[in-house]
Amino acid sequence: MNDITERIVTVFENVFEDEIDISTVKPDAELIKDIGMNSIGMLYMAMALEEEFGIKFANADFSELRTVSDVATLIERKTAV
Repeated sequence: MNDITERIVTVFENVFEDEIDISTVKPDAELIKDIGMNSIGMLYMAMALEEEFGIKFANADFSELRTVSDVATLIERKTAV
């Protein structure tokens, strides 16, 4: 796992606490199917990640996010700018 993915896992631990099994948060895990995230969870995830990484998600970004790896890739793109 790279640094961004490790930080994502930490954010998930802090935001979702006992709501999700943190062991399921792996790069290839699907946010909805594997982790069990719903639309409210996606919103909380986005707000926490925006704060952690100093970025802003656009509404269109959510259509790209299927897996934890997708989230990491998007964050890498946004922080590289």
